[in-house]
Order: sequence, then structure tokens, then C-alpha cells
Amino acid sequence: MLEILTPLNKCERVSRQVDPATFTAVPGVWAQVQSDGSLLNVLSTVNALINKLVIGSASSNVYESNDVEVGRITTLESIGVRCKVGTEGFTGFPTQGDFMTVSSNLNTLGKLISIGAAYDGTYEVVARCEEVNIAGGYIIFRTISPYIAVSTVSLSLSPSSSASSSASPSA
Repeated sequence: MLEILTPLNKCERVSRQVDPATFTAVPGVWAQVQSDGSLLNVLSTVNALINKLVIGSASSNVYESNDVEVGRITTLESIGVRCKVGTEGFTGFPTQGDFMTVSSNLNTLGKLISIGAAYDGTYEVVARCEEVNIAGGYIIFRTISPYIAVSTVSLSLSPSSSASSSASPSA
């Protein structure tokens, strides 16, 4: 579920090129921008440094399905936009005020995650969490002017946490 809470005009929605055979992101999930301006699903092998929120999809809607079939998808390209997203669009347990980045963890690709919960690495911070309702299964965030942050999370190697520390080091 993605609900855009801020009224938008057409200049804030941009159509970007995708490969219809491999692009799987859905509304509320983020995708990474390639050097040619096209979009790619977030990869688990790298922390993308330019991310855009996907707002189009290959739904049952004839217009949207045709968009993806011809290799295009709509993204949100504006800062200051408030959005409500369900668990398909965020991961972890964010708190109000957290700065959010895009996860590159294999199990949560393209979802927002709090920068403090990210593993070591360099990330593009894209949003700030404004409201959290874990019981209701959603958060409300506001897109911000992107900036690069370096996360240095120390993982304890105690016997009780060794299993979790052996997971993929990308968030």
C-alpha cells in the first residue's frame, strides 16, 4: 500500500525507462537510478546512491500495465512529499524522527530502513519518518533532499549474536 498524502502536480511524477522483463518493484518500493537515467530493482550487492520511489505499477489497470509493458514506470521526483506506506515499503522498527535509507538487504530490497538500523556502509538518506503505527502496519514519511550518510554499526560477536552477525553486511 502506498498512499501519497501531499497533492502532486505532473512535474513531480516522472516516467523512467525500465526493463519490463526484470523490473519487479511496486508502488511504495524504491528503485535505483542507473547512469543512463533508467531504473533497476535495488540490488543486494551494492548500496544504491540514487534512489527513486516507485509510484506506478503493472497492475490490472490497462494504462499502468501498458506503461510497464513498453518499458516505462512512474516515480516520485520531489522532496517534501508525505507518503503512507505499508510493510511492503518499510522494514524494521523505525521511530518518529528517524532518517530513512533504502535497504539493500536481500530479504528487504527497496524498502525504507532507519539509517541507524543499516549495516556498515554508505547510503543515500531519502526520507524522514513522521509517524509510526507498527500495530496498524504502516509508517508515514516525508521525502527529503537526499544526502549521503555513512553508517558504522558495531556488531557484537558474543555467542548469542554470532548467528545474526553472519548475515549479509548490506542493509
